[in-house]
Amino acid sequence: MYSAKEVAKLCECSISKAYNIIRGLNQKMIKNGIPKESIIAGKISKKFFHETMKI
Repeated sequence: MYSAKEVAKLCECSISKAYNIIRGLNQKMIKNGIPKESIIAGKISKKFFHETMKI
C-alpha cells in the first residue's frame, strides 16, 4: 500500500493533490466491484496504482 506521502513523491505533486489522486483511485476501485470495507482511506494498493497510472 502507498500512503499519500509516497504518492506525492512518485507523482511529483503536493500531499494535498496526492490525497485527491488516492480518493479518485479508491472511487474507481469501488466502481470496479472492490468492497468498500476493504479500502483504507488515505492509502492505495501499489498494484492498482501502477496499473492505473502507468508508472
